[in-house]
Amino acid sequence: MQLEESAEIGRAAGLDVRIAASAAEVQPRRGDVVHLFNIQRCHDWGDLPERSRAAAARLLLTPLHHDLERYHKKGRRGLDGLVARAIPSADRFAGLRWGKPGVRERAAEVVGLVDRVLLAHGEEGAQLESAFGADLDGRTSVLPIAIPASVPPPPEHELPDLPEDFVLCVGRLEPLKDSEAVAGAAAELGLPLRFVGASAGARHAGYAWSIRGGESWLESLSYAAVRALHRRARVHVLASWTEVVGRVSLEAALEGAAVVASDVGFARHYLGAGSPGVFFFEPGDRAALAEALQRAWDGGRPGDGPTARRVAERFTWNRVGPLLLEAWAS
Repeated sequence: MQLEESAEIGRAAGLDVRIAASAAEVQPRRGDVVHLFNIQRCHDWGDLPERSRAAAARLLLTPLHHDLERYHKKGRRGLDGLVARAIPSADRFAGLRWGKPGVRERAAEVVGLVDRVLLAHGEEGAQLESAFGADLDGRTSVLPIAIPASVPPPPEHELPDLPEDFVLCVGRLEPLKDSEAVAGAAAELGLPLRFVGASAGARHAGYAWSIRGGESWLESLSYAAVRALHRRARVHVLASWTEVVGRVSLEAALEGAAVVASDVGFARHYLGAGSPGVFFFEPGDRAALAEALQRAWDGGRPGDGPTARRVAERFTWNRVGPLLLEAWAS
């Protein structure tokens, strides 16, 4: 969604912006801007970075780098969990997808090739340098993750029947987002919970089965419907092991819900530690998740308060869109 919205901003400014289904489709030319997203997907790019340099196209990277070590050691489930015992290196495990030794070496090569690195937060630069041994001096700009400032309401028939107050969890039902922990904490506290999101498929079918079998699962809804649910939810919860910033948590805060989020990435910097209606916990700590969820429920919806205003002023496309256009043009 972030890619589609970025493209819409560029097209509205008169730019020819295209999103390719695969790197092989991209044929860079002199003067083009090739923008890569998510450094963990670097093997998907093949030789596109080198071809971009050879064609004298500008090469930009939004790394969205997330550390997989904690998840790899403590959060994997099912077959992934069994394989992780035999392969203790998160980097090597990640490389299995492509039949490669890992991601780190190729990621370092790509970072060395790009003209500009667009960071989600200033501290991400130090993380990249530490993870990949890259020198980013003079090649970085901060371009925050952004969301639409407002979304038209969906047709009434798209909205499911819901309790008057409820906890909302949005995202794929998978171990990476620790959906099972969210379901367990809500059940322990006796709080009405609704999940919105696709199941992770055959790879984690068993993991998601109990959630999908109950009334708490709403499957996938339109983006407008999810934003509407956040306007009604008492609490939003995200228990991800790895999110750089949970975009859905920004959406929930902007719509006035209380936010419970795992303290990874830059969520604390975006939403503000100590902000009204915002509660953090360490990923994997189920007791801390339950405590944060109870505190958020007891506090209720903060509504259009300081936290919503913070998101509106800093992390909507009204603010970030011009920075994106500047990065593409400079």
